[in-house]
Amino acid sequence: MANKFDVTQKAKDILEEALDREAVDVLANISREMQQIFTENPDPTMPDVVRIVSEYFTNDGKSEQFVTNWINTAEEHCRTRGLREEDQPKAMLSDLGVFRFMNFLMEKGLTDDQVNIVLRGAVQRANDEDNG
Repeated sequence: MANKFDVTQKAKDILEEALDREAVDVLANISREMQQIFTENPDPTMPDVVRIVSEYFTNDGKSEQFVTNWINTAEEHCRTRGLREEDQPKAMLSDLGVFRFMNFLMEKGLTDDQVNIVLRGAVQRANDEDNG
């Protein structure tokens, strides 16, 4: 239990040290946008995922090739995790959210290790909230 607290606290410390208020607002906005996507698509299909991911990355200025590569990589990641086919679209949307968080944190100068700790802390906190 102490280890779980340590990860959550360490994640919080990293964010407080590395991010200003504006950055925290951006992360909150990413979270709201992803929540909205899941609200609007509670049982997404693969065509839904392709549309959502394509729209997001196209609006972000990414090339069609980037979008195709991202989708293919996400699909492969789902398969290697052993997810059932019907669970893969939702997992891919979750991966989009994680990608957005990670990309933003890296743009803000966090190291791979710091980003990993922050994501582990966020997962731990979400699990604690779901179970408590």
